[in-house]
Amino acid sequence: MNSDQLDGISAIRTYVDRLVTGDGRCNGMKVLLLDGATTQILSCVSTQSEILSREVYLVSRLDDPRCNPNLKEHSNNNNNSINNENGGDSSNNNGGIHSLALQEEAHVGHMKAVVFLRPTDNNIGLLVRELSRPRFSEYHIYFSGILPPNLFQLLCENDPQDRVKQVQEFYADFLPINPDLVSLNCRNTLQMTSALYKRNILGLQSMLLANKRQP
Repeated sequence: MNSDQLDGISAIRTYVDRLVTGDGRCNGMKVLLLDGATTQILSCVSTQSEILSREVYLVSRLDDPRCNPNLKEHSNNNNNSINNENGGDSSNNNGGIHSLALQEEAHVGHMKAVVFLRPTDNNIGLLVRELSRPRFSEYHIYFSGILPPNLFQLLCENDPQDRVKQVQEFYADFLPINPDLVSLNCRNTLQMTSALYKRNILGLQSMLLANKRQP
């Protein structure tokens, strides 16, 4: 392929390769924690069997009360807002990647967790709650875009047991449909709200940076 061409699928696959190994710092069996948007991103470039064949024991949704016991008492209030901010479908569709069943979590507390989320207020809130009652021995956290400094500071201040081993930013805030076709999965775009405008800007920025182009 011509090096001047943009290739969204190759860009995301490169990030997935780094993600499943914790960038070389999370070897061995691990649990992969996603949100609605990043579940769709991974589903565009990898099948469930491909992910699980790379030392990923289980894949779970951090924003789904059915998979995350820390959310059970807050599920009715928070689930809709979390899914809406993540830019994904408000239903709990895992895009072909199965979730971690609650009854299995007692057997994975010794494992490490690789976390891949959009850098949103709600997701930082989920991480803060997760770290207050950690289910895994280590957390290797990756964001699909640039994390605002105030959210990074909040995350740093809420790791009382020092379980977070690394935090990285990827430029993966888009869905690669084909090598030359990507989507932001935004709906009802006729009315350009400030939140939707910001989402479009961040998605375009991510697409360009993932393909080593200056925005």
